[in-house]
Amino acid sequence: MRETSLGGSALLEARDVRREYRLKGDLIEAVRGISLEVRSGDFLALVGPSGSGKSTLLHLLGAVDRPTSGSVLLDGSDVAAMSDPERARFRLEHVGLVFQRFHLLPMLSALENVELPMAEAGVGRRERHDRATALLRRVGLGDRMNHRPGEISGGQRQRVAVARALANGPSLLLADEPTGELDRRTSADMLELFQSLNEDGTSIVVATHDLQLAEGARRQLVLVDGRIQP
Repeated sequence: MRETSLGGSALLEARDVRREYRLKGDLIEAVRGISLEVRSGDFLALVGPSGSGKSTLLHLLGAVDRPTSGSVLLDGSDVAAMSDPERARFRLEHVGLVFQRFHLLPMLSALENVELPMAEAGVGRRERHDRATALLRRVGLGDRMNHRPGEISGGQRQRVAVARALANGPSLLLADEPTGELDRRTSADMLELFQSLNEDGTSIVVATHDLQLAEGARRQLVLVDGRIQP
């Protein structure tokens, strides 16, 4: 797998991050002392078998979950040390999240789904309408803005999810198995979208089983049993 070095400033740093939890009395070590750096303009793929810890690590990097120990610094802020409300606000303003199963609200149109995080952030109605319109056009859905999720394809739903993730101008876009529900051709389209966004300056980290998506990233890290492989 290829790796492309970047000259940008450090955007994200994970320092000896560990995540442990109890399951039916057993101690599960999902992430075991991982340190990594993501620089501004990076496109990093986390790859590995099921259960390797890549999704857990992605959630730690995006302040969705809190590490058992270690630190995660994003934009200079230690998100691991924040309270739950502080992390929620930080995610809203600094992190864009894309999930395998889209997580769109079925009763809302594509436009309304993209507007939602901006409404939560206090963006005015006119501005969020204009920004959501521009984002949907950017991801190739200018003619589907008023369609609800059930009226568009899986690939189109994922594009809406990407537009929604970009709504508040995040420092970092995180995607957890974003092509897991898509066929190969649609997955290739999603890779092209991520590459285009990255070329425009968006910093991206994806957790994926999809080798086509991983090979299209600037660099890859392989996880096995909660550790990065040399």
